[in-house]
Amino acid sequence: MASAWRVEGYGRSVRGAELRVHLPRQPRHLLVAGLHGEEPETVQLARGILDRVDAASATCAIVLCANPDGAADGMRQNARGVDLNRNFPASSWRPGTTPSYPAGIDPARRVPANRTNVSSTGESPLSEPESAALAALIERLGPVLVLDLHAPLELVLTTPLVPGDVARELAEAAGLELTDELGSPVPGALRDWLGENGVPCITYEVEHAGLPALHARHLPGLSAFVTRTPVTSPG
Repeated sequence: MASAWRVEGYGRSVRGAELRVHLPRQPRHLLVAGLHGEEPETVQLARGILDRVDAASATCAIVLCANPDGAADGMRQNARGVDLNRNFPASSWRPGTTPSYPAGIDPARRVPANRTNVSSTGESPLSEPESAALAALIERLGPVLVLDLHAPLELVLTTPLVPGDVARELAEAAGLELTDELGSPVPGALRDWLGENGVPCITYEVEHAGLPALHARHLPGLSAFVTRTPVTSPG
């Protein structure tokens, strides 16, 4: 008989939606989806993993949607207009606003002049209930590796702390570019905060595509990730 994922609430959004984490028996890694509400592909893929992988074989906890208010509104930010991936207490955080590209922009138009979607970084690091709750969850679970799902850049962004074989396997499984440079500033990003606290973080960017194509391209590698033996050091 298949082993079911255990679901726990770990906080509430600005508008009171429950923030949930799906847990296997012994979580050692963490996958985060839906931090940006305009990237529903990431939530769909996380749901696909939960449907595909038996919890008994998993080593990875999964946050299905870290920004439910933004996802419900189809917007990047949370309900207070804050980009949650600019609200973590990394040394790169700064007050004010941060630009991004409009959702669905043609890839050919992704040049700095078109970064016209402006979001707040929050009044202070972890000023938002969603980012504060996610940070507390990470501190409680103590994952040895975090995978942060985003769209639409079609790449695997690694850092020096990330085990090289893990990043390569993810990139090769989906035919994605493997890189250590995003090309644009991300002050207060989740990956920066994690890195400064010694936690490796991979940013996995999928394309804008329909569900069958997304599942076919990405679920094999992502499913393998959530069932892999825990890793402890970069390679």
